[in-house]
Amino acid sequence: MQDGHLNKVFAFAEKVSSRGTVEAAAADLSDLAGHYGFSSYVLATFTGPGSMCAPYVLSSGWDPEWESRYLRKNYIRHDPVIARATRRAEPFLWADTRNDEDVTPEGLRILDEARAFKMNDGVLMPIHGPRGLIGSLMFGGERADLTPDDLRALHLAGMCAYSHVMDLAKPKLPQRGAEFGLTAREAECLKWSAAGLTSAGIADKLGISRHTADWYLKEASRKLGAANRPHAVALAFRNGIIG
Repeated sequence: MQDGHLNKVFAFAEKVSSRGTVEAAAADLSDLAGHYGFSSYVLATFTGPGSMCAPYVLSSGWDPEWESRYLRKNYIRHDPVIARATRRAEPFLWADTRNDEDVTPEGLRILDEARAFKMNDGVLMPIHGPRGLIGSLMFGGERADLTPDDLRALHLAGMCAYSHVMDLAKPKLPQRGAEFGLTAREAECLKWSAAGLTSAGIADKLGISRHTADWYLKEASRKLGAANRPHAVALAFRNGIIG
């Protein structure tokens, strides 16, 4: 790696590591994304209360509508970018995944939908632990024009940012639904709502009345501070309550 790239990484690492809050580190991540020509970023973890089915977003510069849609519709199950990240430790461009052998029609639709939010392409920096993928830093924008040295520099920057922001976020990481006061049945109703069941379908599944299913979902939405049922499901995914 050339000295210029190393200097950028060291400068970023020193700056982000000095931050005392996730919000302050977010500004550094946004600046780093902009330096490489990207308009958005997201830093996520797949450990603790999150999982591969319910990532916990540590810091996000994504369009709020896109983030809500991605989490609410559980796009991570078909996202070819995440699929490649689980088996590859090096950073890569989103566009490269279009030709992967395991890419699905649903995955291609996700990539196409992202374009409506000015994310035609992007780059993912995987963070791997002893058991595989534990987190990622993603940048997205109109185009991705990166050299191999850029990718290596961003990978180091991503690992540094993930480590520090994770430390900052740990005291606030939700512990499933307990932190929000959700009961087990309320969380269960959210899970089935996320799977596409109506109140009537949830009632049949759980052996309760439709009125009771509606009540559980209403209470879950209230406790999560959600505007409506889809919003509650998105927040439940984001906070690792369901997955």
